[in-house]
Amino acid sequence: MVPATLTAQPSASSEVELCLVPDSLGAQLRRITRRVGHEIGVSAVHLETGARISFNGNRPFPMASVSKLPMAMEFLRRVDAGEIDLSEDLIVPTTDFRAGYSPLASWSGGRDERATVDSLFRLMIEVSDNTATDVILRMAGGPEQVTRRLRELGIQDIRVDRSEARTFADLSGIPDSVPEDELHRWAYFRMRDALPAELRQEARLRFGDDPRDTSTPEAMADLLARIHAGEGLSPTARDYLLTAMAGSRSGPRRLKGLLPRGTPVAHKTGTIAAAINDVGIITLPGEAGHVAIAVFVYTFHRTEWRRERTIAEVARLVYDHFAGAAEAWEVGPLPVACGGEAPDDVKPVQVPTART
Repeated sequence: MVPATLTAQPSASSEVELCLVPDSLGAQLRRITRRVGHEIGVSAVHLETGARISFNGNRPFPMASVSKLPMAMEFLRRVDAGEIDLSEDLIVPTTDFRAGYSPLASWSGGRDERATVDSLFRLMIEVSDNTATDVILRMAGGPEQVTRRLRELGIQDIRVDRSEARTFADLSGIPDSVPEDELHRWAYFRMRDALPAELRQEARLRFGDDPRDTSTPEAMADLLARIHAGEGLSPTARDYLLTAMAGSRSGPRRLKGLLPRGTPVAHKTGTIAAAINDVGIITLPGEAGHVAIAVFVYTFHRTEWRRERTIAEVARLVYDHFAGAAEAWEVGPLPVACGGEAPDDVKPVQVPTART
């Protein structure tokens, strides 16, 4: 299969684009992404062969709640090490309740809530509960430890920098001088609502330029490949995470939106400011294997419906391509500069072999 040029605002830091796509697929992908002004990044890897599709793949995007996947990796490492007991009962005080989406805080009636560690983890992954997330992040050692774990796994272009409490404060323009322990749910809303509307809007508009808590689509697809392979996790932890991802109830119109009914998708969504994201592992029909796919969209200039629909259309394009073409791919992938030959000093990228 001949590599084809796929031009779409490549990142300035990108020296080599992975463009292992036929011309027809590249043309279709460009047409779909035009609907969100090309403000989208896509990376898809066929896990059994390593064949890859990339569009703005080396451009950083705000992760939003997709950051909960790297948090899960360090948290589960500690579970594997015996440092965390999933069956332990915890009291989550109201001072830990967070802004944004949090069923745990909503159903508490304004009182401290009792929950097992297992239920908090599932709330984080399956429904993206922000309160549960900050409890799990604290148990994982905080943002710096999560990023350190990513580097140990060889993932360079994902960074986790903030808790949910601090992220929402930055989104609203609440100054860094406010301690994090004062950013609990109701105090946050009071501080946010007291700020001038102009200041809040300025903070919202500059959120997408913040390098913190960002990922490239390529790096996220590589992390998904490692999750599928169980790299850095015990078999039990790997299956536990994938089961939680498969049970995710958020974003039904994104990756899953146009796939055949019943297609297994283990995924994690993210939504904040202009970001609408979905990343996950799609199981292809028959013996066609699996695809790790990361789709990030960041634009204020398209409706939520259009951004979600674009993710769904990309996912269906990738699904149809790999479901029909997987047998034709050679094991790789071989990094090839768009439209050119692979440089002599570029080595093939190794994709972990998935456990069966």
